Amino acid sequence: MEKPIKFSPAKKRSVLLLNLNNEECHWEAQFSALNWHCIHATSVAQTIKHINKYDINVAIALISSSYQQVVFKALTRLHEVKSTILWVAISSDNQFSQYPQTHQFPTYFIDYHHQPLDWTKLSHTLGHAHGMAALQIEKAAELNNPQNNHVILGKSATIRRFKTSLEKIAHADGAVLISGETGTGKGLSAHLIHAKSSRKNGPFITINCGALPASLIHSELFGHERGAFTGAEKLYIGHIEKANKGTLFLDEIGDLSLESQVNLLQFIEDHTIERLGGSQTITIDCRIIFASHVNLEAAIDEGRFREDLYHRLNILRIHVPSLREYREDIELLANAYLRIYQQGNNKLILSPAALEIMLRYEWPGNVRELKNRIQRAVVMAEGKQIYPTDLGIKIVNYQSQQLDLVQHRLEIDTEVLLDAIKRNSHNISAAARDLNISRTTFYRLIKKCKIKL
Repeated sequence: MEKPIKFSPAKKRSVLLLNLNNEECHWEAQFSALNWHCIHATSVAQTIKHINKYDINVAIALISSSYQQVVFKALTRLHEVKSTILWVAISSDNQFSQYPQTHQFPTYFIDYHHQPLDWTKLSHTLGHAHGMAALQIEKAAELNNPQNNHVILGKSATIRRFKTSLEKIAHADGAVLISGETGTGKGLSAHLIHAKSSRKNGPFITINCGALPASLIHSELFGHERGAFTGAEKLYIGHIEKANKGTLFLDEIGDLSLESQVNLLQFIEDHTIERLGGSQTITIDCRIIFASHVNLEAAIDEGRFREDLYHRLNILRIHVPSLREYREDIELLANAYLRIYQQGNNKLILSPAALEIMLRYEWPGNVRELKNRIQRAVVMAEGKQIYPTDLGIKIVNYQSQQLDLVQHRLEIDTEVLLDAIKRNSHNISAAARDLNISRTTFYRLIKKCKIKL
């Protein structure tokens, strides 16, 4: 037996050892030296009892090529009992490369080890797993805490209708498209759909499509195998694979390049991926939520977004209302954020003048801008009341500016269409090909621009 590693005195943490094959392993001394209380289990039923009795956040599963499927089946059942447990695999026959379903390991385990065990490395793995589990629990608690900003505030009819729609969509399991202006709370809506769904105990993975560099987007989404390209020194699990058994939130989907849209389309159709440099097909079980601040229908007309992808993601659609649509809730929202940014002191109040200008303002940045304005006002205010100057709001006629932009866009579209028709001798099919759009889209634009053929 190897000598136990000396470890500084600390409160022992519990680690569960799932040994379905009832193998000979007497590691109590080693685990104790690492300040872990090892709890043995030889069946799923016994494991569930231990999970309910002890504070289990980290667990180890003994696995071999002969009973690999038995272990996977057991972990799937245990995931339903407590999905926040992070599992580590220990191979008893050291034949990982020969296992028939090696590609499923990242779905169930965060790491794996061979026998004879390197206890120093295992200690690091367990410590990392314990820290990650704590973060996972903290994130779940934060999401369900009404004191944070993961709640939709408002009592207006508009917000009540929106909350009702959100509840209905959360209980379904189809793809969701969230539309709305910048700052309305599309990310918050996605979080709440996940939190109220049957997948609430699974991971919630967010990808900002507009923030990913074009050169890295395929690797970030789908992952890569070791040696797939220069610098790929180890296996990398992509964001999509990380969302297995949970929810994948693709924010700003309208900013995704056309090339990446093609790859994403295939995943949406069959829920399978292949890592870059790999040949193994991996099935992913996750719900997909999309969000976009751009008008996807207009993006299709302009050739910036694939129409076939749009129809596959536009199944359950919900539009987040702009703050202008529920002005009656502005005072409630402002006071709620005022309490947050004052950290419970409640010394400041909104002056009548501040409230009046907030009700007249168009809020182009919506709720996000309202939060920022209140935070600024708490810093800038000198007395006991907040005034318009503290908010930094200037009234601008945004509506007339918006109308001017719409009219300008319409004039440009009309000119482009007429030029294409003239160049192609009034052959609509040829004109549509010239502009790289479908005949259907071309006729829709003609109708919008009121062009007579």
